[in-house]
Amino acid sequence: MAIAQSRQLALEVLLRVAGGASATAALEEALSRADLDPRDRGFVTELVDGTLRWQGRLDHQLAQLVEGPLEQLTPAVWHILRLGAYQLTRLERVPAHAAVHDAVEQARARVHDGAAKLVNAVLRRLEREKAALPFPDPTDDPVAHLAATYSHPAWLVERWLARFGPRETEALLAINNTPPPLTLRLNRRWVTREGLQAFLKLREIATIPTAISPNGLIVTSGGNPRQVDLYAEGLYSIQGEGSMVMVELLKPGRRRAGWDMAAGVGGKTTYLAEWVDDSGSLLATDTSADRLRVLRNALERLELSSVRVEAGDARAVPVAPESMDYILLDAPCSGTGALRRQADARWRKAPAQLAEMAILQRELLEAAARAAKPGGLLLYCTCSLEPEENEAVVAPFLADHPAWSLDVEGLTHQTLPADARDPAGYVRLLPQRHGTDGFFAARLKKAGA
Repeated sequence: MAIAQSRQLALEVLLRVAGGASATAALEEALSRADLDPRDRGFVTELVDGTLRWQGRLDHQLAQLVEGPLEQLTPAVWHILRLGAYQLTRLERVPAHAAVHDAVEQARARVHDGAAKLVNAVLRRLEREKAALPFPDPTDDPVAHLAATYSHPAWLVERWLARFGPRETEALLAINNTPPPLTLRLNRRWVTREGLQAFLKLREIATIPTAISPNGLIVTSGGNPRQVDLYAEGLYSIQGEGSMVMVELLKPGRRRAGWDMAAGVGGKTTYLAEWVDDSGSLLATDTSADRLRVLRNALERLELSSVRVEAGDARAVPVAPESMDYILLDAPCSGTGALRRQADARWRKAPAQLAEMAILQRELLEAAARAAKPGGLLLYCTCSLEPEENEAVVAPFLADHPAWSLDVEGLTHQTLPADARDPAGYVRLLPQRHGTDGFFAARLKKAGA
């Protein structure tokens, strides 16, 4: 019996990710050259995302069945074991014999017969003993227990336990292992939420309103919303609810000059332009030509003409001093608030990155401060949960710039949950509390007219 193509592709992607590739890019490339039906494509995605997301838990189980450290295994054998272990422990619908057979044959083809025998022995023991394999005791070592049980790096678990406590940390770890909701942002220039919901229902896509943003819908069932005529016609975009709320906290006025300093693929950029009814001018900058290409396509689809797109580092973009009425700085960050969205993201983080990102974030804040007019607004936000990238960046900036202050009075949002407001004047959206990606936001105002 041949090895299933879906498992072969999944292993290829996992090995590429281990070599430094992005899981999303590697998976897209592999699927683009494979002749698979939609069901098998979905299975490949499930195998890759699931194995990466749960690899910490899988390694904890495998380490009890393999003689010697897992790190001594060849990369191919290690990932074959992870892939097989994921199917045996997390996918009840997959026949165990099929998962073990393909893993053994992959090891034989990629390494040698000895590796195939090891894989066979380990996975068959796992199939028999998986319910009895112990996890660290939560009383003796709560960090190790949560890290292994919920498959997260121990350093992150330790930080979150100290900040959130055991119950909330466990809830955060659990939600990080669930798929994020698919959220649509209606084009408020052209359609109401109720109207869009009705149009989608006619196309057999069921939705419910977002709880915080007044302009969002969560898809609960139906087809791919990108393949619906309403999307091509510009009636909605796909954007996370937390990201929408950041624009709603800034809520710029019409006929103003604005700057989105790190626009990315343009979710917030296009929302800003829609918010002001395509009036005024909005400069969108980013360092990635690929991301800006996606943004330009979105601007064309949404028929937005007020946005000017420029490639470049916002710290060096030639923006005239005191020329901007409002600025959005969605700062590059560790992304610890959005770990649900990329299965491999949690394993790419390291504590040292927090200090490195904080330096960049402060430099971007300085560039924003120079560009803002007197009386101008600046929304600083990140999708990080870590204080080093949030209040520890904003507070020193305010101390060094007496012309700037937190605009607490302007930080209004009709449906923002009360527990999202920080006593210090910040906004925090937390996945375990609010169901969105984690976000931090500070609305700042410059003194003057």
